[in-house]
Amino acid sequence: MLKFRTSTFYWSLLSIAIICNTNSALAQYDAANASWKSPPAANDLNPEIAKSDQTSLLAVPDRDIQILKSINDRYRCGIADINKDISRADFANNIAVCLTSLEVKLAQNPSSVAAEDLVQLKEVTNLFMDEVSYLGNRVETLEKKVTSIQKTSNFSTTTKLNGEVIVGLTTFSSQVQPGDTNRGNTVFTNRIRLNLDTTFTGKDRLRTRLQSRNVTALSGSTITGTNTTRLGVDGNENNNTSVSKLEYTMPVFDKSKLIIETVGSEFNDNMPNFNPQLASSGSGSLTRFGRFNPVYRLSGDGAGATLDHRFSPEFSTAISYAIPGGVANNPNNGAGVFGGDYAGIVQLRYQPSTNLDLGLSYARSYHSSGSGVTGSTGSSIANSPFNTATVSSPTVANHYSFLASTKLSPGFTLSGWVGLTNANVETGGSSSGSADIYNAAITAAFSDVGGKGNILGFIVGVPPTVSNVSSSIAGVNNRVNPSSALHLETLYKVKVSDNLEFTPGVLLITNPESSAAGTRGSEFVGTIRTTFKF
Repeated sequence: MLKFRTSTFYWSLLSIAIICNTNSALAQYDAANASWKSPPAANDLNPEIAKSDQTSLLAVPDRDIQILKSINDRYRCGIADINKDISRADFANNIAVCLTSLEVKLAQNPSSVAAEDLVQLKEVTNLFMDEVSYLGNRVETLEKKVTSIQKTSNFSTTTKLNGEVIVGLTTFSSQVQPGDTNRGNTVFTNRIRLNLDTTFTGKDRLRTRLQSRNVTALSGSTITGTNTTRLGVDGNENNNTSVSKLEYTMPVFDKSKLIIETVGSEFNDNMPNFNPQLASSGSGSLTRFGRFNPVYRLSGDGAGATLDHRFSPEFSTAISYAIPGGVANNPNNGAGVFGGDYAGIVQLRYQPSTNLDLGLSYARSYHSSGSGVTGSTGSSIANSPFNTATVSSPTVANHYSFLASTKLSPGFTLSGWVGLTNANVETGGSSSGSADIYNAAITAAFSDVGGKGNILGFIVGVPPTVSNVSSSIAGVNNRVNPSSALHLETLYKVKVSDNLEFTPGVLLITNPESSAAGTRGSEFVGTIRTTFKF
């Protein structure tokens, strides 16, 4: 990663000043004896607590332990292992060590520590004032230093360049009709992304992404004929380079941030998608459906805006509105920001602990062509429930989802979702048909299997399927999926280094178009993805 700075000298002076004036919990210098003193023992920090601590260990709430562990994992504060039997005095001493580490990090880069993490650490610290009385002064001093840095420093514009190169070797075997000779081929593809991340205040970010790729979707009528076989990185611009994302993120109000995009809007990037280990296109699931709930696809890589707000450490919400690509800047009737296709979503997130993440979402979308209802995943009927060979019906849809992710152990994360879509065809302002579409998935990710950073993943799901349809449009009532497809995927990501990953995987789709039994054969896709990051 390359950095360009114009005020390195001032930051160096500021870092030295803060480090020298910090009342370090790790060591102190004894001028009289010209030597360094060892860190004080936990019980020496507050004599009154030490006395009581000799006779009784006061319980430390598990939530506070998990918060401090989480902050230590993210920022490597250097604290010792913490267990549920730790005394309050020892726990407070660990807080002091973590504060010292964060002070140094903030002095070097004010944006290196997330604001929500500072809020959580402050809340935990306030509960242990009696154990270590000077912690209160240290938190206050820390806040003053951060405020001073933000107000008085002449922050220089900083741009970071980072990128990702994906090279894939993919083979597939398809049988569109029973008795057909198996279609199959092997292809070699690539996707290249360069991100220019610029900050003007230290808290905002302007991202400009350049992208080129040649990954043809495995869904064409002469390939597999179904969207259920699409890969997570597909899209073919014949390796022509273009701006695929232009996004500005900034803090607004208290505990809120605003994201504005003129191109490349993705709901899954702007709010939690509840599949943390397998959502990334370069490091997660190999397939389009396996990455996350199809509802996040409705943004269509167009223009959009998202407001994210955290009510408390447990509750947060995100509201987003997007215009699928190609219509936001079109002044013609039936296009523009409010006159054409759109997608809006509201999501509520609840985190009762660091190991459990729950979400509810509601989305509403309009599709003037009648297609794209399920984000080009699932059966063709689910994607265009009211379109026939001769009719394209404008469609409005309501999407309801329940999502969850839980870390059952340090090396095992279980995630999943259930989604229901109610789509209605609109003709002349009135509805002339409705369809019910469902999808669901469960994902399992095992971390550090065979080596640090490796992930073994499994995905089992039902791609979007039409369960019921009624319409006055001729031929539409028969457009129902009599059975469901089954998505079976396994992958193994090998982390060779911080800059190189190697991911082989296989996908099996049974009854790909959710058609009647025996109508067509299963689909098989095998791929090897190599990801370079810099």
